[in-house]
Formats: sequence, structure tokens, C-alpha cells
Amino acid sequence: MEFLPSLLALAGMHFLMAMIPGSNTIVVSWLSATRSRRDGLKAVAGVVLASLIWVGCALFGVGALLLDTGWLYKLLRLAGAAYLIYVGIRMLGAGFSRRSVSTGSANRFAARSPFVTGLLTTLSNPKSAVFWTSAFLVAVPAHAPGWVYLAILVIIAVQSALWYGALALFLSTGYARAFYFRLTRYLDLVAGGVMLALGLKLANEVRLELSTSDVSP
Repeated sequence: MEFLPSLLALAGMHFLMAMIPGSNTIVVSWLSATRSRRDGLKAVAGVVLASLIWVGCALFGVGALLLDTGWLYKLLRLAGAAYLIYVGIRMLGAGFSRRSVSTGSANRFAARSPFVTGLLTTLSNPKSAVFWTSAFLVAVPAHAPGWVYLAILVIIAVQSALWYGALALFLSTGYARAFYFRLTRYLDLVAGGVMLALGLKLANEVRLELSTSDVSP
């Protein structure tokens, strides 16, 4: 019972983060609505695995290492920005395409491997490792036994699967898909624009940090 408040705090923090619309939500929603429930759930599996990778990295101190090794952190974030921009451009291309999404032409890049799409989308945000490192320092006592960290991994996996899985199940229903296809061009443009904006925002953050470090004495 001693560590229950810490686990509940981390669980609440993670669930709130997952509920905030971001790149993971967009990719899972897009694949579920435009491809199939199966592809949406494959993307969810990729998101869950990548989330565990970042949390595991934080547990083993990789987040702190990324902060100490500034150039590596910046490089990873630039790579993540490039991937988000790539996905955004492809989504925008689907929106501008004259052919219907129902033909499958608009989503060929993601349909080849929805699991990899979900995995890479989540891995494109190395700030997750840094965030969880900070969260563990604040919420988890230094003397916490090993089972607490195992419980954290289980909580993150279960909550990610439940939230994104529910999203995939809902958006792959006949009603949701019918609604999506009625507005497909506009929704693809919105989704692509958001992904592109997220990638450009991340790239700009790194650019500002680099320009600041250049002028520092």
C-alpha cells in the first residue's frame, strides 16, 4: 500500500496524456476509419510497444542520458520531426487525391504495415523518455522495489491498449466509417495538417535550441 499513491498518480498522468489528441490518436483513428478495424488494432499494438520502449528507457536512465547528451537528444527529435512531416504530407496527399479513399489508394503507405506506422509514430517523440524520467523522479520513491517498476510497465501497457483500442473499435464501426467517408477529403486534410504541424513544431524547437546554443558564450 505504500507505493499505491505513486502508481495511481502515474496511471492518472498517463491516461490524461493519452486522452489529449496527438499523433498517436490521429494515426490510430485514421487507420481504423479508412482501412479496417484490424489495421487500427495493429497500429494500437505498435503504439503500446513503443510506449513501453520509452517507459523502459526512462526506467533505465536513458531519459537522463538524452538530456546530458544534448546532441543525441536533438538528433532523435529531428528524426522524429522528419517522420511526422512525412506522414503528414502523405495524409495531405490522400486528401488532395481525386481518387476515393475507399479504393485504398489514399492509404497505401500505412496499409503495408499499420503496426510499424503506430510504432514509429510513438517512437518519433523522444521527449517521452525525458518526460517519464522526470515523472519517475517526482512520483516514485528512490527505494521502490522492482515490482513497482514492473507494475508501471503493466499499467502503461494496459491503459494504452484500452484507450487506443477503444478508439480503434469505435472508429471502425459502420456508422463512424460512413461518417468519415462522407467527409473523407476534409478529414484527411485536417489529419495531415495536424501531423505536419506537429513535425514542424518539433523541428522548430530544435532549431531554436541550436540557434540559442550558437550565440551562448
